[in-house]
Amino acid sequence: MDFFRKRGIRVSDWYYPVVLAVYLLAMFMPAVMRPGAASALMVLLTAGQLVAAVPKTGLHNPKPRVLTEDTVMLLWLLFNLLSGIWCIFFGTPVSVFLGEVFTTALPMCFYYCGRMDRDRDLFPRTFLISVALTGLIGIILFISGPGFYIDHLMRLELISKADVPTMRVRMHSVIGSTLMGFLPSVGMLVSVRMIVDSKEKKEKLLYVLSFVFMLFLSFMSNQRSAMAASIFIIIYLNFLIFFVFKLFPKKLFAAECGLIVLFTAGFFLVFRAAFMKVYYRLVSLPGSIAQRSDQWVGAANNMKSIWLGNGLGANGHRAIGYTEHLIADGGIAKLYVESGIIGTSVFVFLMLLILSKSVKCLKETAPEAGIVIITLLMSVGSNMMSFALSVPVFYYYAGSCVSRYEKYVSEEAEMPEGVSLNADKTGAGMPVAKEDGA
Repeated sequence: MDFFRKRGIRVSDWYYPVVLAVYLLAMFMPAVMRPGAASALMVLLTAGQLVAAVPKTGLHNPKPRVLTEDTVMLLWLLFNLLSGIWCIFFGTPVSVFLGEVFTTALPMCFYYCGRMDRDRDLFPRTFLISVALTGLIGIILFISGPGFYIDHLMRLELISKADVPTMRVRMHSVIGSTLMGFLPSVGMLVSVRMIVDSKEKKEKLLYVLSFVFMLFLSFMSNQRSAMAASIFIIIYLNFLIFFVFKLFPKKLFAAECGLIVLFTAGFFLVFRAAFMKVYYRLVSLPGSIAQRSDQWVGAANNMKSIWLGNGLGANGHRAIGYTEHLIADGGIAKLYVESGIIGTSVFVFLMLLILSKSVKCLKETAPEAGIVIITLLMSVGSNMMSFALSVPVFYYYAGSCVSRYEKYVSEEAEMPEGVSLNADKTGAGMPVAKEDGA
């Protein structure tokens, strides 16, 4: 661990490049390359490095409190690990619980990576590069449709028929369309963070292009939740830029809306079939939630313990054959059924603590808070809280929210009396764009 500390190398920075590379190689060497094993190893190394690094870093808050976000996060992690006791007692095999530990529980340690990485940007850079390359590979495979790739998708049961038209219903790349929709959606907000932090115009332009490419990838996945999340992100960013921070005059917002209308109309005229495909997917979103609610209600009505839940993994994909009430899609419902009232209360309290801090310094945490929010929203209809590729980035930016809040508080404490950084939230104390006629 001294090697890592002296050279500034952190395993967490290379989690996504390594795991996504293994996903790619698994397409050619499925018997040798195991993405699950690779992610488990990277998580264990990350956790080990954190345990060794915590005494050196401290993770101190500006004002000591009993229930800090770090403490509640630790309680949430321990609750998930301890749930194995009643999970196994209620009849779920140990293998099911352990599998869920490596995809759901241990990746929570990335929260502390986000807490420590306040002044580092290697994780977001490697994340964006990895997702962009995975998306580019996905586009090439989507267009060419080689036989070995179709066989690979059939082997993973991502498609139901081994032909090109079926393969092109969604862009799976090498990780599946669900994650191919989620990761670029997160990548949009990570790109925004890098645009804000970059000093050079060339870098800013590069991350603007990254934002556009991530938006394109989220729609290529043909995942309703990802497309809805992308639209939400655009609305969220415009609301902050033009109405909260008032960085630009509202006439530019009107111009942007006009361009979006023109682009949408042009897309409809030129690619009508593709436009209607997206439209029908989006309007079917409420119906899909209603369809899945039956399994959520059934699982909730058959909980082994309403207070403790059924235990981690008891209602997930790994529990097929061991439970009659599988929650295939619905991460929030799955969280409640497996964690019960106590566990769910801890998680909700943690999210409220993090988001309340973000609101107090929204100018510093807007992209990070957006990542937390869209992950929670997408978890309503998808199991984002249980994928080894989605859990780490979610908790990393949850930790980053807290870290940025602490930096904001410490900088505010150093400001001269009568001056507050909080003024940035409304545009006071910073250049504000004048409205027309002002």
